[in-house]
Amino acid sequence: MDLYYGRNSGNSARAVFGLHEAGATFRPRLINPHAGETRSADYLAVNPMGKIPALVDGAFQLWESNAINWYAAEKHPEAKLLPSSIEGRAAVQRWLFFQSAHVSPACLQVFRTTNARLRVYWGNQPDALTAEAGLKELARYLPVLEAALEGRDWLETDFSLADVAYVPHLTFVAEGGFDFAVYPRIKAWLERLWARPAWRKTFELVVAK
Repeated sequence: MDLYYGRNSGNSARAVFGLHEAGATFRPRLINPHAGETRSADYLAVNPMGKIPALVDGAFQLWESNAINWYAAEKHPEAKLLPSSIEGRAAVQRWLFFQSAHVSPACLQVFRTTNARLRVYWGNQPDALTAEAGLKELARYLPVLEAALEGRDWLETDFSLADVAYVPHLTFVAEGGFDFAVYPRIKAWLERLWARPAWRKTFELVVAK
């Protein structure tokens, strides 16, 4: 199993985190978008979108980080990253859609301006109006997560792919100076996630170097 990933990529970090949590054995294949490697013919044959991450498992090829994680979770049921009931699995999927359609796009608007390290790496120019718009969106979405975490450590009671999905982009927002103290349950949840061995290995591979 080969995972093509990029440095300082939230989507790559999500897939790496998920694979580590699943206990999957994989070879990390670093791709450098700055060198045009995501636009090479060989890579486009794996991911026609020319984005990272992408997974190759024998003849099977897959892109989109949440789909990669779902595949790994299905392949390694012993990791218990998905609930056993149809209702539980649907609930996890709901959180994945909420992350990809709402929370992560808002985070991107914020940390592309506030996170100085990522701004330098990706060459983003500060855009206060876009960051403000992202903060307004997060003010709508974060209370949903805060409420969901009442009385529980994880979004669906037990740790699952629902929790894995949110860590990278919320981490980048936090690194940019966002104060999660106003959302104490989210703050505690992130601290639990950051303490997981799988996230520490992910951070070293994707973010820290």
